[in-house]
Amino acid sequence: MNKFWIIFKTEYAQVVKKKSFIIGIILTPVMMAMFTLVPALLANRKISESESYAVLDADGRGIGERFVTALEKYRLDDDSTVNAYLLRDLYEIESADQSGITELRRELDSLVLTKQLKNYVAIYPRVEETDSVLMVAKSMSFRTAGRFDRTISDILSAMRLENSNVNLGVDSVLTMARRIDMIQESPGGKSRDFLSIYLGGLMFVMILFATVIGFGQILMRSVLEEKNSRVMEVLISSVSPFQLMMGKICGLGAANLTQVAIWLVMGSILFFNRTSLQIPEQVGAIAFNPVFIGFFVVFLFLAYVMYSTIFAFIGSICSTDKETQNFIFPITMSLMLPLIIGMYIVQEPDSILTVALSMIPILTPSMMVLRLSVIGPESFTFADPIIVEAVLGVIIASLFSLAVIWITSRVFRVGILMTGKRATLPEIMKWIRHS
Repeated sequence: MNKFWIIFKTEYAQVVKKKSFIIGIILTPVMMAMFTLVPALLANRKISESESYAVLDADGRGIGERFVTALEKYRLDDDSTVNAYLLRDLYEIESADQSGITELRRELDSLVLTKQLKNYVAIYPRVEETDSVLMVAKSMSFRTAGRFDRTISDILSAMRLENSNVNLGVDSVLTMARRIDMIQESPGGKSRDFLSIYLGGLMFVMILFATVIGFGQILMRSVLEEKNSRVMEVLISSVSPFQLMMGKICGLGAANLTQVAIWLVMGSILFFNRTSLQIPEQVGAIAFNPVFIGFFVVFLFLAYVMYSTIFAFIGSICSTDKETQNFIFPITMSLMLPLIIGMYIVQEPDSILTVALSMIPILTPSMMVLRLSVIGPESFTFADPIIVEAVLGVIIASLFSLAVIWITSRVFRVGILMTGKRATLPEIMKWIRHS
């Protein structure tokens, strides 16, 4: 029993006496508060600047003009004198001119894609009977969509009442006053469904997360085991430390890519049989988008190289699994950030905050994957801003990965021979400068 207490006190002291334990006491409740409050606050964010919009009215009874007038009551939350929505153009076009409507929608789609227009509303004939009104936007703002829905619903309800007889039953009044759910489309006429877009994007982020964390920790534990068993000393007598490090990274990377290749083959089989399998269009728009899948594979590869090198760095400076846990938490959080603020990214994939976060190298892979799944570019063209930003993200992540490999290679050659204690920051800086 005495030996039990000795072990108990030793294990307890090893954890409690570390600075990371004290830091964790403070950071844990702060992080928990962020996980619960920040997503809700971002999802219900205020409109900070006026949003430009256009209206295409093919009904011919002035509904578009009434809609524009009704929207003028909305002001920015921080300035009651500035309109929340700025009209770019109101297009009134004959319903019989189908070619004109198609051409106009193509032009408006282009303006939305190039960020010259936030969104536009298209109103078709007999809208009070068919609910044939839709909103086209790259992103899905809950507040804007809700306001547009209420505004058009009020206008249509008033029209139904104006065209009705005086003596009406309750059911008839309810029918005329019913509200509609405005259809949301992306530029190009593709329908949008929030749940499918949100969950589809998160699914790919989770695949990236699980793959990188899984293979990265295998690499880290491999380095630790070989250090502690002294096998490492035998290995470096035959190969250079850099060859050993890159061999481990590339070997596990090949296994990772093999897994991805199998997923792509399975996805191709599903794609060619999507009709018979009755795969929902919203799911297929993400899973079978060649531009998105291409970028996903590239960012998955970059994420693996980047994070596995960091895991190799951690394994080389630590001696036990307990020591590595202090470093794994921030790595995990950086990969999970899109999951934490996913609700905001779905609504504002092109906001300054979202773009800025996606250009931070360690966040680039997961942030870009979610942004690309939301926007869903259908062709690789530099006229589309998301393609330009994705390519820039690839370049930034690649350069950062090379820098991480260079730093890790200098630390690895010394750290793998150290056992019994974790390297301190001054020691690591010395290895980087003089190795």
